[in-house]
Amino acid sequence: LMDEPLGALDKKLREQMQLEMKHIHENLGLTFVYVTHDQSEALTMSNRIAVFDDGVIQQLDGPEELYEHPQNAFVAQFIGENNRLLGKIKEISGDRCLVELPSGDLVKALSVNIGGVGESTTLSLRPETVVLNPTDNDNCDNTYTATVREKIYMGDHLRVRVSVCGDDEFVIKVPRAAGATRLDLGQEIKIGWQSQDCRALDAA
Repeated sequence: LMDEPLGALDKKLREQMQLEMKHIHENLGLTFVYVTHDQSEALTMSNRIAVFDDGVIQQLDGPEELYEHPQNAFVAQFIGENNRLLGKIKEISGDRCLVELPSGDLVKALSVNIGGVGESTTLSLRPETVVLNPTDNDNCDNTYTATVREKIYMGDHLRVRVSVCGDDEFVIKVPRAAGATRLDLGQEIKIGWQSQDCRALDAA
């Protein structure tokens, strides 16, 4: 059992120790129970992660499955940065649904954990799955006009906050090669995403 053993270390040393401990774990072949509030640490070091809410396991999965495929709104919001849109289910067709937002915008999403038509749902969309100026090759079945509100240089990408679909806190993570450095505050841009990346979950 390890209870936040790296908490007092600086960022660079902590990241080095995470990898070293992961290698030790793999070489020994033993089970480690590792307690941490650092999500990056959990994703880096773990084979399986349990997310708790009020003492109840909400999801127990591998790091990739947990991040890419959260099963409810709590897990989606808890793990990593996430765009959260609230709406009502307008149509259901196979594994897809059409959701109407309070702004009147319609969003196609993957049905994951929803009720029936007319019921509320939470849409979960990771910032890195949103495409700036999508083309036909991007296969985005959701496209919208957005307004740039903030642009922060993060090294390997830019974190761009926009107003879209009635949400002023919508975030896009754009690789530098995508040309986001030329964006201006107040500029209108086109953004899009695939419905398979937009998960319709319970109404949190």
